[in-house]
Amino acid sequence: MANTIEPKAVEYFENVKGIPITIPSPLETFASRLALPLLALISRDKALDLHLTPIDDERVIMAMKYANGRALDIGCGANNFIRSYGNGLGVDVHPWNGCDQVITDAAKLPFKKGEFQTITYLACLNHIPNREASVKSAYKLLDKGGKVLVTMITPHWGAFIHWIRFRNDPDHQARHIDHDHELLGMSYEQVGAILVGAGFKNVSRKRFVFGLNNLYIAEK
Repeated sequence: MANTIEPKAVEYFENVKGIPITIPSPLETFASRLALPLLALISRDKALDLHLTPIDDERVIMAMKYANGRALDIGCGANNFIRSYGNGLGVDVHPWNGCDQVITDAAKLPFKKGEFQTITYLACLNHIPNREASVKSAYKLLDKGGKVLVTMITPHWGAFIHWIRFRNDPDHQARHIDHDHELLGMSYEQVGAILVGAGFKNVSRKRFVFGLNNLYIAEK
């Protein structure tokens, strides 16, 4: 595994480390939708204290609904998806606590071809400078018939939510956004072009949280 470095202890969601995310009941989802304006302003910990679904967890919940087999989560952060889904591993270029493996380049993934049935990019594709190369690399690691799951907000909503949630976003506080290479969000056309360019087919989009977020699903 030549493309790995030793992870350091960097906290992401310190107070809830190790607690898996579960798919909420319809009633819990309804309550969280009503509380969306509040959830946009408070931290993940405070949302959980109120028995609401944190905004940060919504993308993990969507991915768990459509993932199957062994999964690789690229840009995993605290690794909440893999820890909750229970089958696979998470990688990141930043040494967050909970990350299974720290890599040096999201386009140089040190795994075998066909090793995974699902690969996920949860709210991170816009933050990967060489995102086209990364998705092409991910394509090779998928088994035949495997799928990639990408969650992504739109550019305008992305600019607003990154601003309003800055103090509750440990990612941006810890490493800051490189505006020369990162994006605050991506359009359907941008995400679709990258997936098709990497060889994926049957690209579909499912909106969630009042249509403010999107899950893109594509097959190998």
